[in-house]
Amino acid sequence: MPQWGPKDVRKHMHVYSADNQDIGHVAEVYEDSFMLHKGLLFSKDRYLPYSAITNLREDRLQLSMSADEVKEKMWEKRPDYEHHLGDPLQLFYDREHGVHDPFDETRPGD
Repeated sequence: MPQWGPKDVRKHMHVYSADNQDIGHVAEVYEDSFMLHKGLLFSKDRYLPYSAITNLREDRLQLSMSADEVKEKMWEKRPDYEHHLGDPLQLFYDREHGVHDPFDETRPGD
């Protein structure tokens, strides 16, 4: 399984769910996640970890989750490692939502 990251994802790429629904586009790219712009399916932006990507092709990004699963996720807040170093609440939130923690030496490359 390929490991996707910020070098692979670009702004304005169309994002498709596992059930092949066009659920929006990439609005921002970060070191640890990308922002799915709010639209018809979502009333708020979603921050998705790169581990949610199953395929990338030209201007299309495919997720491992259905549109309903993406809606259910509570990824409405981007992890902020730069300003919350060692903040246990931030780390708990991030780890609970499967977000890669670049400062967790026990799980390198996670």
